[in-house]
Amino acid sequence: MRVRRLVLAFSIFVTGSLALAAAGIAAGGGLGPGNYNFTSRNADAFFGMGGKGGPGGPSWQVSVSQGLNSFKPTHPGGPAIVMQSTVVNVSEFDGLGNGGFGCFVVPDSSFSVHTDLSASLHATLTADEECGGYVGPIDGGKAGVDAGGSGGLVLPITVDVTWSTTGAVNEYSNVFQFRCLTYGEAGNSKFSSVSSAAAGSISALPGSFNSEFADVNSGNGVVNVHNVPLEACLA
Repeated sequence: MRVRRLVLAFSIFVTGSLALAAAGIAAGGGLGPGNYNFTSRNADAFFGMGGKGGPGGPSWQVSVSQGLNSFKPTHPGGPAIVMQSTVVNVSEFDGLGNGGFGCFVVPDSSFSVHTDLSASLHATLTADEECGGYVGPIDGGKAGVDAGGSGGLVLPITVDVTWSTTGAVNEYSNVFQFRCLTYGEAGNSKFSSVSSAAAGSISALPGSFNSEFADVNSGNGVVNVHNVPLEACLA
């Protein structure tokens, strides 16, 4: 229950963060003045974590962010680019702690979310799909900001996960307006979340797994951005 309360508290925070996230991306060059519609779908699942004090075993986790994501290349460096995409972050370790992590941009068709917030991911992650920079959803979603590339993974890796709902859908809505000097934003957002059970497999580890913790989230919103924030507004 404590974990669930923390998820709900974070969800409330996310619905109020759309304006600040848009301001940050606008300043970085990824989102300029105009009217924008945001739709995001996110899911997380953690497998094989084991009980407290129990023996170590294989474990892995996957996080998916689908919607408008901001990409900031690191090689070479450059301004942020905002684009519709599906980003998968995955990590896996065997019972001895050997393994790795990675961030990948996969086809949108690899991830689907239904109206009841059940979901599925079926993807083969390859070196060509590595993020190659810093990635984050522009609506302030759960994926946060992630470093691109991978470390320790032997590619390609196939990931298959199915999420099924275990509780009622929680919905939050927010209407916001923000002004600073000549810069302004106004809009609204809606965020839905639900506790889930997940079952899945990853080709780097043998067998199938049931989740220790999983959830699915969906959000949408509209924002009007007027002008570009001056440096004083971001200090």
